[in-house]
Amino acid sequence: MKQLTKIPVKYQYTFIQALYWMANCASCGYAAVYLLHRGLSNTMIGFVVGGAALLSMLVQPLTAQLAESIPFLSVKRMIQVLIVLMAGCFAVLTWVPLPVAGVFGVFLMMNMMSICMPPLMSAMGMEFINRGYYLNFGLSRGMGSISYAVCAAILGFLLNRFNPGILGYIFIGLEILLFCAVAIMEDLGKEEVTVKNQIVQDTEESMFKIVMKNPVFLSLMIGFCLTNMSSMAVCTYMVNIVKDLGGTDATLGIANFISAASEMPVMLLFGYFMKRSNCIKLLKVSALFFVLRMFVLWGAGSLPVACVGIAMQGLSFGLFTPAAVYYVNSTLTPEKRVKGQAVFSMITSGAATCGGNILAGWLQDAFGLKTMQLICMGMAFVGFLIIVRLPSSGDENVSLRYRIGRWLHHRSVGGRA
Repeated sequence: MKQLTKIPVKYQYTFIQALYWMANCASCGYAAVYLLHRGLSNTMIGFVVGGAALLSMLVQPLTAQLAESIPFLSVKRMIQVLIVLMAGCFAVLTWVPLPVAGVFGVFLMMNMMSICMPPLMSAMGMEFINRGYYLNFGLSRGMGSISYAVCAAILGFLLNRFNPGILGYIFIGLEILLFCAVAIMEDLGKEEVTVKNQIVQDTEESMFKIVMKNPVFLSLMIGFCLTNMSSMAVCTYMVNIVKDLGGTDATLGIANFISAASEMPVMLLFGYFMKRSNCIKLLKVSALFFVLRMFVLWGAGSLPVACVGIAMQGLSFGLFTPAAVYYVNSTLTPEKRVKGQAVFSMITSGAATCGGNILAGWLQDAFGLKTMQLICMGMAFVGFLIIVRLPSSGDENVSLRYRIGRWLHHRSVGGRA
């Protein structure tokens, strides 16, 4: 196996995932707490988070196109640009006195760029895997989740003692560390494709045509757009759910810890699951737990019961994340993978976050928290019905299962990192 400098790429990439999700926790994870502190209502928060997701749907394909078409603008450099811009936005929020409208606009832009980051980071990880570097994506992404969990618990207790403005200083510090960590990574450049006819064909074919030719790909995007609409709404307004059951900001930190920590074991075992199944079957299981999670949270009458639903994040979103990334990577040709990750994320994350947060914010102010949760549960159920009808086998999974089996073999025989 190839090796990067003295530090194996698996550790470098894992550290990047950990730093990104810690920073994401300080910004998006406590967005409602921060924005309520700055004077925004639930409806306005829904439009901030939802509007950011809507803008990301326009920006994500553009960033992917730039990373694929401009020789010197690699995925790594695109990530570094976004890091600098996000840190600059939170610096403005922290040190420049802004009216509510200004907070709305700056936070919207920062959140939009944050949504654009995961598909680029996934594409970076897949680049190393496709070039022959040993990298366990599930483990690295799982460490990102556990880092988010630990950060969420710490921030919950800090916010009980300090002003929510402290989030800006924490975020900027983490972004500086993240920029340095990405800078250390080797820039692999563009992935070459040996079949010239395939290059010409895929260059001329748009992502829209590719998606429309693949009904499974399209159905997955639509189904998980609906399930993630419910999930994103719950994540944004978890503070309201916790406080409705008698909790505090410290309790919110514990809830966020449970939610993120539950993803770690699922992602860690993802390679094991893939040896015995395939991406489509795992995505069906994920869709089922999106519904069960919403059902438990809707019916919860106490914090311990709510924590059971919160812990289902692992088997819902935690299983969905690596399965979706691997599915897209194995379905598309090399020169379309970055754009494919962006388009899939644009629908299942961008559109879902946009619709889910705008709808949830309005429903809470108009009809109350329980009505919002009930409607979100209904959306998740419709998404599950779309996904569960898909065929559970496909040729696109064969090469992927073989590749994962090969990685596990190298690991078991002491292969180099």
